[in-house]
Amino acid sequence: MSPCSVTEPPHAAVELAMDLIRCPSVAPVDGGAQLYLRERFSKNGFDVHPVDVDGIMNTWARIGDHGPLVVFAVHSDVVPSGDVGDWTNPPFDPCVRDGMLFGRGAADMKGPLSAAVVAVERFLACQNRTLPVRIGFLVAGDEEPVQNHGTQDLIRFLKSRGESLDYCIVTEPTSVSVFGDTVKVGRRGSINGFLSVQGKQGHAAYPEFARNPVHQSMRILHAMTERLWDEGDSNFPPAGFQITNMHSGTGAANVIPARLEVQFNVRHGPGLTLEQVDGKVRELLDMAGLQYKLECVSDALPFRVKQGQLTQICIESIEEVVGMQPQLSTGGGTSDARFVAPHCRELVEFGLVGDTSHHVDERVAVDELVQLTEVYQGMLSRISIAGEG
Repeated sequence: MSPCSVTEPPHAAVELAMDLIRCPSVAPVDGGAQLYLRERFSKNGFDVHPVDVDGIMNTWARIGDHGPLVVFAVHSDVVPSGDVGDWTNPPFDPCVRDGMLFGRGAADMKGPLSAAVVAVERFLACQNRTLPVRIGFLVAGDEEPVQNHGTQDLIRFLKSRGESLDYCIVTEPTSVSVFGDTVKVGRRGSINGFLSVQGKQGHAAYPEFARNPVHQSMRILHAMTERLWDEGDSNFPPAGFQITNMHSGTGAANVIPARLEVQFNVRHGPGLTLEQVDGKVRELLDMAGLQYKLECVSDALPFRVKQGQLTQICIESIEEVVGMQPQLSTGGGTSDARFVAPHCRELVEFGLVGDTSHHVDERVAVDELVQLTEVYQGMLSRISIAGEG
């Protein structure tokens, strides 16, 4: 293993990120991350409300009594690390090396979460009068699993209290190539397909007495991957079809399998619906004469947020810190923004470069984590000025 080195005291956001990375918070296990954040929020004067549902720990924290409510939507959980032996340093033992912070969650999203917390703390420290805005944190404990409900539980909690959100900043890693190049103003929808193609098991030496579902399906599956599902529009890229899992066979080398199990995923804009995907897949399978079972399920609808004052404030803050005007995008995967967007006036997603998210040796540049803190603090300052105006 390469030694870790910190040549000077770490930036507050880096220090907080390292503390959180040490919490092995792979949902549904929290690993201490939520409790750590609740204590820190309380020490900074926030009203802290645990929202724990079905074994998942979530937190709503708010400070201030006047002005627009600005909320950071974050999550404290991370994906599993996989084989720890593949990591240069243990995934939950954070390390700063060669200007990079290593550890599970450094990019997604304990690094960005920490930048938001420190940005708020520094903003609060600069106030010498009545706080001009209300600031909140939606901290979900289970964003990474497919069946996540933490953010939805938090939204239900806020609705029960009559809390309405004005501005929401989602701290997902949105930058693509360099820090500051992309802001998300919407997301594509996601459709999962579960296909079972029925064949007839038999001896590999006597295929005339069997029916191989793999051979039968290969051409049509390839056609699905090559098909233009929709052309996209000015706001959304063309839909993408990906086979994500495939299984067949008994494990024996000389047995033709009885069935083929296939899972696929379609990322799409509003020009493509669940019903259209289901219908077209069935049409292609029927044309190929296959015996099959198919279920298509949507787990996220496409959305695009209103581009108003918050979007402009985000752009201006990025330009001030890095001297770059970001592109506005709806590409990439899904996020919990889809749960928050219907309940707030304006929403943006902005964060670090996420090219190592979910990877072995996940890492972020320390300098970029510092810059992200500055962007978030700049956004709060601009929102405060706009609110007073």
